Parts: sequence; C-alpha cells; structure tokens
Amino acid sequence: MRTVNLLDCTLRDGGYYNDWKFNNTKVEEYLKKVYLAKIDVVEIGFRFLNSNKNLGKLAITNEKILKNIPTSKNSKLAIMLNTSDLLKIKINDKKLLDNYFVDKKKSKISIIRLATHFRDIFKISGYVKYLNKLGYRVFVNLMQINGISENELIKALKELKRIKSVEVFYFADSFGNMKPEDIKKICKIIKKNWPKNFGIHTHDNCGYALENSLTALKCGAKWADSTIQGMGRGAGNVSTEDLVCELSRAGFKKYDPYPIYSLSQSYFLELKKKYKWGKSIYYHLAAINNIHPTYIQELLVDERYTHDQILNIISSLSQINTSSFNLTTLNEIVNVKVDFKKAWDAKNWCLNKNVMLVGQGKNIKKYETKIYKFIKQKNCKVICLNINKNFKSNLVDYYVASNEARIMVDFKEYRNLKKKIILPLDRVKKIIGKINTKNIKNYGFILNKNKLNVYNKYCELPNSLVIGYAMALCFVGKAKNIYLAGFDGYKDNNPLNREMNQYFNKIKTNLPNLNFISITPTNYLIKKNIID
Repeated sequence: MRTVNLLDCTLRDGGYYNDWKFNNTKVEEYLKKVYLAKIDVVEIGFRFLNSNKNLGKLAITNEKILKNIPTSKNSKLAIMLNTSDLLKIKINDKKLLDNYFVDKKKSKISIIRLATHFRDIFKISGYVKYLNKLGYRVFVNLMQINGISENELIKALKELKRIKSVEVFYFADSFGNMKPEDIKKICKIIKKNWPKNFGIHTHDNCGYALENSLTALKCGAKWADSTIQGMGRGAGNVSTEDLVCELSRAGFKKYDPYPIYSLSQSYFLELKKKYKWGKSIYYHLAAINNIHPTYIQELLVDERYTHDQILNIISSLSQINTSSFNLTTLNEIVNVKVDFKKAWDAKNWCLNKNVMLVGQGKNIKKYETKIYKFIKQKNCKVICLNINKNFKSNLVDYYVASNEARIMVDFKEYRNLKKKIILPLDRVKKIIGKINTKNIKNYGFILNKNKLNVYNKYCELPNSLVIGYAMALCFVGKAKNIYLAGFDGYKDNNPLNREMNQYFNKIKTNLPNLNFISITPTNYLIKKNIID
C-alpha cells in the first residue's frame, strides 16, 4: 500500500437509520473530530433531488444547508447523488439542473459521487460532463458489483474511460457477501481496464468489511470508504476507527486515530445501541441470497416479528428477485393471506390411535431395535419430523414439516418419497414451485407469536418448530397416546433447552388432554418411560 485516501461517509450512509436527522451540535463535533483525524474526504450527506419533508436536512444538503457546515483546509467535503434521480432530469434542461447545482466556486462541496447501477452507466455521460464543467471532481460508484459479469464490468470501465471526466471509479460490495478472493479478482480487472484511481465501499453482512477494504488497498485501490461505528444501511460498513487503526499499524502515520476513538464511543455508540445495526445471522442470510439489506432493516425495527418469523420471511424473499428494496413486495410476503378452504381437514385422522413422533436425536440410532419393536407392539402410526436418514423409511407412515428453511433443504428428497407428507403447502408453494400434490396433505399453518390454537384445517403457532406443528396434528386428529423418540434435548445450561421446555409447557397448557411421553432418554422436562 502506498497512497491511501479515506472517505468517511457516516452522515450519508448512516442516515438510512435515522432519516438523516442528526443532531446539529453532534454534527459539528463529528466534523471537528474527523478533521483532527486528518480524514481526506467527508461525505456530508445525500442530495436527493426529490425533496421529502420527512427526511432530515442531510438528505438534501443543498447550498442553503451547507452554509452552516464547518470546513477544513485538510479535508474535502463530498455529497452523493443517486443516478436514478439525476436521470429523471433531461440533460438539455439546464435551467432545472442549475436549480440543484451551483458553480464549484460558490459551494463548499468539492466532490460529487454518483451512485449507479450497471444499467445506468451508459446514460450518465452528459451529467458527468455538466458537473465537471461546474468545477466538481466526479466519482462514480458502481453498486452491486457482484451482480454483474466480468465482461459487463469491462464494458462499464470502457464507457467511463470514454467519458474522461470521471476522476475515481468506486465499486461497492452492496450486499456484503464478497470475500477477499473476490476483491482481488475485481481489483485485477479494474487495474487492467481503468487507468485512473479506484476505490472500494464495503458492507459487513458477513464480517469481511475490514479485510475486504484492506485487501483492495493492497491490490491497487487508492480510496476506501468507512463510517464511525460502521454506521450504514443494513449491517453497516467497515468502521473508520478499525480502518484507521489498521492503516496506522501498517505505517500510515498520516491519520490520527485518537479523535476517531473518542467520537466512536460517545454519540455514535448511543446511536448503535438505539438502531442496532451490525452483522447478524439475518444480514448474513440476506447477503448470500442477494436480498437488499433494507428488507432486514425493516423487519428488525418491527417488534411484531419473532426470530422464526424473520427467518421464514427471509426464506420467502430468497425465492424472488429482491436485489432492490420494494416495500410492497415485503408487505405482500409478510401479510400473505391464506384461504384454508382447500386445506386438508385433519379432524379425527388418527382417532384413538397411538402415534410415534420421531425426532433427530442420536438416541434414534442407539435405541433403534427397541424403537422398532415398540412401534409394532403398540401398533403406532409413525410420524417422522423432517427427513431423518437414521430412521427406516419403510416404517414411516407420514413425514411432517413446517419450517420453510428446512423444507427448502429437504424438498428434493420429498419429491422421491413414496410416503404421505403433511406440510402447510399454501405457505411454501412459492418456495418449492410446481409439485405433484398426490402424496401431500396440506394442513395449514399461521405464524403468530402470541397464539397456539388448533383448528380442523390449520393451526396458529408461536414459531415454526415442527414439533409444535406435529403436536397440533395429533391434537386435531385425537390421537390416543403420543410417544416421542429421538428428542434428546440439549445440555442443561443450553438456553435452547430452556426454550424448548417453555414450549412443551405451552403445548400442555393450550392443548389439554394431549398425552405425550418420551420413550428414549431426554433432557427435556417432559414425562418419560424409557424402553427397556
């Protein structure tokens, strides 16, 4: 690494969490500290061309707002524009463009960054030249670079090279799903096809933001974005404090990390506690499925959704193109209304029969012979919870599944089973696509964290655990006795054990007269009668 330029975009990218409504005093403190840290460029906000009264002033950052922004001789100020906004103005409508942009000599802004998708790269030539003519340095940020091919990237670079007025090319790991080896490959392509400086904007969905930024700088990038506490859309970005620290360790004494540390542990730490950005299993799953992070952001701020509900919604989002955020799409998936008129009526389906529920525990194998003998002695209907390769399929009467993510994993095997399968088909048909429903019993399921109710054609459950769905089936079918095998449980100090015990208690309370007993050893606090 030789030349490095850091661009802090906290107030711009972080605004996705607080609608760009930053405290004025805190903004001044932030600017003072990043200037002291000798950060090269500070991106002060967006310039949305369609004003929205519900957004803070740093979503607009027009010249009137910029008058009160303190500056520094050592740090330049930048704003970002969405190309999709800019393209709504005809390039020959100079009068309208002049309403949004003044000559650089009259502005505190030095750099304008254009955030663009690949499809729009070939439409921006006139706008870049217009901004450059006003005296601004123009950077182009290509979003969602993992969604385009190598040939498309080369075409984009050739087009920007033809335009000439673009000073720096940026690429963004928009979904945070790229790894260092991906970054190396992209940097190699850029260096071969782009003669000027380039930079990187990373997201931390999978925990690679810092490593990816450093990798790009080692592979020829001269620019890198960062934010205080990693504040940014979705899981957030590489944190400025981490990046400055690592660069200082690598010998770049240009930056002073201590003002950043102070800033990080005060106002922005409070914001992080409030808005809860940062890497998590939800953002990780979104990243590997190319789901726009705003979907996850919207789900996490809504207290209606449980952990299981969020996972199920992510599972549904993964089956359609959600690389761009659309609130209507989210609402359609979250509020899907199911008509249970065509669902299977499970009333009395196992009336006065003994039922064996087969779980996934290791005791299935250990007690294999005894379990098979027990089934024969008690003449049990055997229900296997999900696919279980440790249990003989010829002994299974029904396979049962309710968790969408698990159904996705197992469904190829379900297609080849010559057994009856009970699952909420209306809930998962978008995931599994077209299928022969001959062997499927469609018993409905609604996820509602506050309820546990069982009806003839569907049930309401607080989570998607298949044990609850299977118990509901046994209840509505009026089973005589329910025997559990392979429900080993977890170690006593494991919180999952406590959660399952609470769930079993909820089942006992809400489904009276449901007689279930474990015939293999279990750590759950349920009735046991271990087979000899």
